[in-house]
Amino acid sequence: MTILLKDIFNFEALLENHKGKRIKLRFNTNWKYKEFLFDYVDMCKEKEERFVPLMLTMENTTRNLICDIQFQFIEVEVHKWLFVGAYDIMTPDSLSYSLPDGTFIDNYAEANRLSEYDIFVERLIVEFKNRAQRFFYVRDDIINSVKVDSILSKTYFESDIKFPGYENLCKSYHNLKQHWNNKSWIQALSEVYGVYLITDKKTGRLYVGSATGQNGIYGRWDAYLSDGYDRNEKEDSKYPNTKLKELVNDRGIAYIQENFQYTILEIFKKDEIGKRNALDGEKYWKKVLQSRKFGYNKN
Repeated sequence: MTILLKDIFNFEALLENHKGKRIKLRFNTNWKYKEFLFDYVDMCKEKEERFVPLMLTMENTTRNLICDIQFQFIEVEVHKWLFVGAYDIMTPDSLSYSLPDGTFIDNYAEANRLSEYDIFVERLIVEFKNRAQRFFYVRDDIINSVKVDSILSKTYFESDIKFPGYENLCKSYHNLKQHWNNKSWIQALSEVYGVYLITDKKTGRLYVGSATGQNGIYGRWDAYLSDGYDRNEKEDSKYPNTKLKELVNDRGIAYIQENFQYTILEIFKKDEIGKRNALDGEKYWKKVLQSRKFGYNKN
C-alpha cells in the first residue's frame, strides 16, 4: 500500500491553522562555499551547530519567504530523503552564520520549529527523484505525490542498517561513511580480502586496489575515508597511492568527499590463497580497466 507524505503530515489541517502560508519541501544536497564542503548527512549525524543555519540560508530570493512552512530533507541514499525538521519562516534573511575562517554566510532565515513534527525527525524517509537543479518545491501536484518509504523505530543514525551484500555495494563517499560504524558493515567488510574500484565521478578516472590486510576491505577503506588515500599501503615494496595523495594535496579532501564512489569487484577468503588471488585480481582489473594509463594507478 502506498503511503503519501501529505497524509502522514496532514498538510491540509496545517494550512487551516496557518492562514496565508504555503507548504515548501526542501531537498538539501551537499554544496561547496569557497574551500568548505557542507555535507548535510555528516552535519546531522554529528549534531553540528551549523546544520540548521545552512539549511535555512537563502541563496536566491525565492528560497525563503515569509509565507513558507518548510519541511527539510537530506539525501541518505539515492532517491531516499530523511526528514530533519519543519520550520515556519518568520523573516527570510535577517541572520548571518560565521564560518571558521571568520567570513559570514548571510541571509539565514529566522524560523520557528514546528515541534508537532519532531516525532518524525530522523525517522521518516521519503522516496523522491529530485529534478535537475531544483532544491525546493511548492507545487501541490509534486508535494501531494511524495511517497513515504519508511518510518523507523529508531532514528536513522541509531538504526542498524543491514549490509546490502558485496555485489550490491556501490556507494559514494558520503553514503559509505554514514554506515561506517554499523556492526553488520564492519563485520562483512572485515572478514574478506578483495579487489575494489574507486571511481572519480567528475572525471571518470579509476583506481583499482586490493585489500589483504588484517581487517580486509574495511581496514583499507577506513584509511580512504579518513585521509582520501592510504598513507601506509605497500605493493611490491612500492607505494601505490601516489596519485591519490597528489590529488588530496592539490584539491583537498573535500574533492574526494564530493566526487569519489567505491565499488567491490571481487572478494576472497582471508587466507594465503585468497591473498594471492586478490593480488592477481588487482593486476587483472588494472589491465582490463586501463587504470594505469587513464586513471589514478601509478604502478
